[in-house]
Amino acid sequence: VKRMVIATLAESGMNLSDDVVENIIDKTFDEADTKQDGKIDKEEWRSMVLQHPSLLKNVTLQYLKDITTAFPSFVFHSQ
Repeated sequence: VKRMVIATLAESGMNLSDDVVENIIDKTFDEADTKQDGKIDKEEWRSMVLQHPSLLKNVTLQYLKDITTAFPSFVFHSQ
């Protein structure tokens, strides 16, 4: 996830330190994982997107195709 966030930020011209990136990831996960079970389920994701609609710009099919090509280990698994 960290590599993906760094790549996304770099595309926007933002080069942040590792500490700042880790802080962003931690705070975002803490906010999204309202059940505090170590996972972000569909309900939690929906709530997060409703609070922050700009998140959707990074989950278009083309964007996800590009990111999974660049980072093959970043693959979504659904149950």
